[in-house]
This record gives sequence, C-alpha cells and structure tokens, in this order.
Amino acid sequence: MKNQINISTKIENISNLPTLPSVIEKITRLMQNPQTSAEEVGRAITTDQSLASKVLKLVNSAFYGFPGKISTITHAIVILGFSTVKNVVLTASIFDFFKKNSSENNQFDMEKFWFHSLACGAAAQSIARYVGFNEKEECFVGGLIHDIGKIILCQFLSEEFHIIVKTAQQKQKLFYECESEMFTMTHQEIGGIIAEKWNLPSNLQHIVMYHHMPNPSREHATMTSIVHLADILVRAMDYGYGGDDKVPLIADSAWNNLGFQNLSLGPLLEDIDNEIEKASIFMQIA
Repeated sequence: MKNQINISTKIENISNLPTLPSVIEKITRLMQNPQTSAEEVGRAITTDQSLASKVLKLVNSAFYGFPGKISTITHAIVILGFSTVKNVVLTASIFDFFKKNSSENNQFDMEKFWFHSLACGAAAQSIARYVGFNEKEECFVGGLIHDIGKIILCQFLSEEFHIIVKTAQQKQKLFYECESEMFTMTHQEIGGIIAEKWNLPSNLQHIVMYHHMPNPSREHATMTSIVHLADILVRAMDYGYGGDDKVPLIADSAWNNLGFQNLSLGPLLEDIDNEIEKASIFMQIA
C-alpha cells in the first residue's frame, strides 16, 4: 500500500506518454462517419507510405485469405470492409509504434512479449468465431493490446516493472498478483489511461481495463470475456511470455458467459494453433 500513491503520481507526471500518430486519429474519425467513402480513407492512409505498405502486405497475407490479390487501399476497403481495414491500420500502427519504442533492457524479452500479445489476438478471434460473436476483428485488436499497460510500465517505470517481474519469478506468482500486492495500480489501470488518451473505442478500453476480471454486468462483457479466455489459453499453450510463468484460473463468469460449459475445447485449441501460425506474419511485417 505504501507505494500506491507513488506509482499513481509517477504515471500522472509522465509528460511524454505515447500518443498515436495523427494519421491514425484522422483515419479513425473518417471511419466513424457513415458518409466517408473508401477513396477518402484510402487517401488518408496513403499519406503515410510506410503505413500504407504495411497495410497492403497484411491484407494480402494468408491471415486475411486474399494472398496477392489486393492492389490498393481502396480495393482492400471494398473487399474487406471499413471495420477490418480500420483494425489492420490500428494493429499495424500500435505494433510498429511499440516495437520502435520498446525497452532495450535485456532483463525482459520484448520479442516473446509481443508474440504473447499477438497470440492472444489470434486466439480471441478464434474464440469469437467459435462462439458466434460477430466482432471478430475487434477481438483480435483487443487481444493484441490487452497488455499495453505492461509496455508503459516497462518503458516509463522500468524499476517498478522489473521488481514485479523478479518477484513473480522468485515467488512463482502471477505478474498481476505481484503488482496488485505491491502497488494496487496495475497494468490494467495504466493501460486504461493510455487507451482513453488514444480515444480508442469503448470496447477496446474495457478490454484493457478489465481483462483480468471480466464481469457479465459490465458493458462489452462478451468481448472482455473472450480476451480473458484467450489470454489464459495462450499462456497454457506456451505462446510467448507475459512477465510470469504461471497460468491464471479462468473466471467462472467468463466461462459461463461464453457458454463453454456446453462446448468442447478440442476443436477450438486446434483452430487457435492454426490462427496463431497465420498471424505470425504480423511479427515480420508490422
């Protein structure tokens, strides 16, 4: 408890917390307007040639099922739709931003962290499809960014971050348990500050804020439950590294909310493996 005020004050006093590039804010605004055309969004994306190149490479990857067939951003929007392209743009931008700004500290394997995040996104998309939830792409992005609070801790509060990682290893506890005991302000709250600062959609903000404690009475409960389950399954399947070596228990509320008491996990786990293999292209491109 003695460190609670300290860490909260530190977060509030960080003047250079990351912001998303202005082009992403513009694209997000355009896509929220029902009057916006595919050409307008295409022009906005192509103002950033690096981003446009990444988007085209990703939409032409096996992950989206149109290898080599989509030649322009406008074409991508027509084929895949606004929602998918928006999520590709957001994914590529966030991935690129944090990879460029990741800590060089060799005490934490950032490559494995990103693979865990990517695997969580792919698993969330698989689970959404498995339970018949329509917002599959949003689940992918939610899974990808669920742990952004850990990145902020690693970059801006590295001493506290490495204390948590070391304590989790020594005591064989969860990262989340250790930070809760030591600071009370966890990576969920810290990530929520960033998600709000970025004006991300409310469903993504909820995922970041509550992925360790999904509550069926909260807004966006199904999507948060999906990412909660995805996070735990990819830990159990040993994909990447999230800061500890423990596998959390699945919240009963999430399990029941998704109807898994009546479903078999076998086919889902196989689909998650396949989805993660396809999604690994993001590690090479984004």
